[in-house]
Amino acid sequence: MKFSLVVGGIPPHVKEALNEQPARSGMYNWIFVHKGQINTFESVKDNLEQFDQVQVNMTPVDMPIIPEIRRRLRNSSTKLILNNDYVPECWHRWGIDPYKYDNIQRMGDMVFSTEPHQVSNMIDGTFTIPHPTNTKYIKRLGTDFNFGPKSVGYLSHWWNGDSYIASRMLKKMQEQLKLGKTTCYAWKKDYDKMAQYNNFMFDRTAGLMDFPDYMQKLQGESIIYDPCPYHTYGRNGVEMACVGKPVIGSNRVWSYNKLMPELTVDPYDFNDTKRVFKMVLEQPDKVKEILARAKKEVEWFNYDNSRKRWNEACEVAFERGGTKWYQDQI
Repeated sequence: MKFSLVVGGIPPHVKEALNEQPARSGMYNWIFVHKGQINTFESVKDNLEQFDQVQVNMTPVDMPIIPEIRRRLRNSSTKLILNNDYVPECWHRWGIDPYKYDNIQRMGDMVFSTEPHQVSNMIDGTFTIPHPTNTKYIKRLGTDFNFGPKSVGYLSHWWNGDSYIASRMLKKMQEQLKLGKTTCYAWKKDYDKMAQYNNFMFDRTAGLMDFPDYMQKLQGESIIYDPCPYHTYGRNGVEMACVGKPVIGSNRVWSYNKLMPELTVDPYDFNDTKRVFKMVLEQPDKVKEILARAKKEVEWFNYDNSRKRWNEACEVAFERGGTKWYQDQI
């Protein structure tokens, strides 16, 4: 199959991500799964039919090109694949009316999102397909469970902009469970509503960095803490399972629920969070069993299995009529 991800423009950080070795998980891995390309709309708009499938991520910046791609394809055999890559809790930030978003989705021949909560808020007939991970190479980064000083790496989600509750959780955990130093990863000062207090909320702060450097830094932490408050498939859970790192993760994240459910917590419940931290600290043999199982089951997200899910969804969507079928859905 000849495949291209089509975008309005390719920003520098995307070019850097595509050149990383190993590559981080997430949407851009579909390019590698399909051995395809990434192209700007302007560069391929006159010859879209050279591809069997073109994919567009339905972000506000790329939504304007979708109707034009649909118009240009008309009755072409080239299929338009559309995906949502953003948590529904944040859709209101787009400022786009719901009729427009629904009609954008109806232009696809196959429409998917990455986890069930997102899919439930999309048009009928949307498929649940998590983004792929190159598990083979990320697993090579793994280390043994660190039983040294119990340092904690907190994985912030900069687009969330809220580190307040997480810092309170960890401060109380340091006092009650004698945890070591805490580091706030993937921090962006301009987005954090508590930025002015960050220097005493966490012991250290680490900003965004290249994926290989990021993974190397996390190897030095004993425990990873990811209380993501949003419903997402969770590439962090997949990557940490690959390297065998214990993650106390949010029960709103699909990958944590699938791969290491014993380590999930309500992101706003201190008692629940303390319970799981105690287990990680006091029951290392049990944690090793959880991580060993997760390292096997994480292959569900690998390239081969992801390609299979994509192809199965396409077969169903195309046979029932593609975009013509989606036009009738609510």
